[in-house]
Amino acid sequence: MRKLFERFRKKMEDFIEQRDDLLMLALCAENDAPPVLKTLQDIEQATATDVFLLFTDSFAEPGPFVSVAIERLKIEHEMACQLLAEKSRKPLPPLPQSLFDESRPPADRLREAIIFARSLVPREGGHRLVWAMFPQKIANRRAYLGLISSLVPWQGIQSWMRGVRLIFRDEIDSESYDPKLTKGPRVRLVKVDLGPEAIEKGLKDEVEDETLPDADRMQSLLALAYKDYAYNRTDDAIAKFQVLLGYYQKTGNQTMQAFVINAFGDVYRRAGDLEKARHWYECAVPPAAESKSPVIMATVGRNLGEISYQQQKFKEAEQYFDGVEKVSAHMLDPESKARALEWRGLSQEKQKAFNPAIESWEAAVLLCRNTELGGGYLKTNLEHLERVYSLLRMRDKLAVVQAELRKCDQAGKT
Repeated sequence: MRKLFERFRKKMEDFIEQRDDLLMLALCAENDAPPVLKTLQDIEQATATDVFLLFTDSFAEPGPFVSVAIERLKIEHEMACQLLAEKSRKPLPPLPQSLFDESRPPADRLREAIIFARSLVPREGGHRLVWAMFPQKIANRRAYLGLISSLVPWQGIQSWMRGVRLIFRDEIDSESYDPKLTKGPRVRLVKVDLGPEAIEKGLKDEVEDETLPDADRMQSLLALAYKDYAYNRTDDAIAKFQVLLGYYQKTGNQTMQAFVINAFGDVYRRAGDLEKARHWYECAVPPAAESKSPVIMATVGRNLGEISYQQQKFKEAEQYFDGVEKVSAHMLDPESKARALEWRGLSQEKQKAFNPAIESWEAAVLLCRNTELGGGYLKTNLEHLERVYSLLRMRDKLAVVQAELRKCDQAGKT
């Protein structure tokens, strides 16, 4: 993953540094737009000379799109003037009123906005204006590309283009969709593929790259191991987890040892081998305790509780979920605590310990009310109480719970 972003970042930096091309089309899918934009923001933070203006508003039609961009420019301009005033320095020249004339062609207004922004950047010292528009959603693509095309130097470089770098996002099939634009003068294409196959290849490259630190290579191997696990490639996942376990044992990293050993349990559990899963989860307990990581301890404890419940070892399950509930309290994690209370109650119910089960679920309901915990936790625990209140003929409490359940159902319909 890191190398994928490094390669894209280098291409972006090369474009900004070069002097031949004016406009870059960054071709990427909608879901890949945010990480690409984040790369641009990282480049911005690393430079002390260039001025970046980044626009992320979705595109529907040229007029509204340009108007929103000009409003964003106005805000940036006001903030810059305020900062200059605080330093007792001369304010920037005002924005031309013609920018706000929506009767003018959007392409003319956009070009004028870029020209104005470039005029604020010092000419000397190698300063450049990087104007980047990265709409995540593009509704009218033909109109969007037409707007971009209006900035291409079809008749040659003009004076305002010097020291300007324009970056626009488009879909991955840009070359076939608008070959004239993509082959236009001073236009550069950069394809960004962050799909599953590209990511997997990038991770494999990092694992095999002996110039990288071992810790980085192991992080990539861990990602690949979980990918194998997700796709039920059990043998491949186990082989990778074995390498990882050996590395973390060698480096004495107790947290990651517990994490990887717990992962072995997950693999065998998915394969339906509960005994092996239980064995590995139990093996994860000592390093989890040594790590003193509440998240790891809660994860291992919850897995052991669930395995014990599946194996009908309800007393053990109760003890594990009780431990998870206590750890979750230290994590300030109401969701984990609510789940632990619910399953502690279910384990108690299986032992016919109805009063303790009621206490567990009542505690979960109180927690849900106090924290406004979503995800159906309140309703689920109320349903457990309804079941046991009915069994024990606790009519008063049953009526209260049923009334609250009706409110939950009504809220779900609105």
